[in-house]
Amino acid sequence: MRVEKRGKGDPEYTVVGSLHGDEPAGKNAIEQVLEEGLEFERPVQFIIANERALEKDVRYTECDLNRVFPGDEESDCFEERLAAEIMDLVDDTKVLDLHTTHSYPQPFATFSNLNDVTRGLLRSTGVKDAVYFPEHTGTLNGQLNAVVVETGHQKTSQAEANAVGVIKNFLAAQEVIEGEFETSEPNIFRYYETVEGDWEFTAENFKEVRAGESFAEREDEKLVAKEDFYPVLMSTKGYDGQLGFKAEKIEELKD
Repeated sequence: MRVEKRGKGDPEYTVVGSLHGDEPAGKNAIEQVLEEGLEFERPVQFIIANERALEKDVRYTECDLNRVFPGDEESDCFEERLAAEIMDLVDDTKVLDLHTTHSYPQPFATFSNLNDVTRGLLRSTGVKDAVYFPEHTGTLNGQLNAVVVETGHQKTSQAEANAVGVIKNFLAAQEVIEGEFETSEPNIFRYYETVEGDWEFTAENFKEVRAGESFAEREDEKLVAKEDFYPVLMSTKGYDGQLGFKAEKIEELKD
């Protein structure tokens, strides 16, 4: 784990990249931002998380880091010990966690804790869409005031460029650095069901699938919607044994 601190005092904010070692965009974007020589008005820390997995270009080395928070410093699993170290660093900060995906080229946010702080963090990302996952299943953003931004397709230059833009917009909106920024009132989707199985995804994420429409297929079999829903993080190759998630669109960000 690499930690870089900027500004005076204990960090109020944390930017995390590359919890997964096969998602280098977070690491690369953090390094680009740090190389710009920005002036930091408020204290912030940048964490390049799973350097061991990055070196091997694998999602994780022993267990999935973003499924084992808050971690265990006594665990036999490297990533569980690393998760505990990360929690010690970020526990009292507001967190932006950068990821990439196989499912969608544009940045969008996910979050698990719904409160006034996370509402403000979401607006500071500038994204157009955000997904509320009430079930956090060991993720970092389920432990504290944090938002995840999926910055684009995994291992693409566009995802890396998007990540740089998100970091700078977020920090400027939170008055950590000076600069222009956009705040957003993103469309909010609430997760409600996981779609299991290995399928070829034939619909489009964040575009409504109507009841009776096919949204995935394999060989001669089609997966047909039983109700209207919005696909989220659905992709043909994103997960083993899992297509992705169903969500409903909600009008207002309420508890």
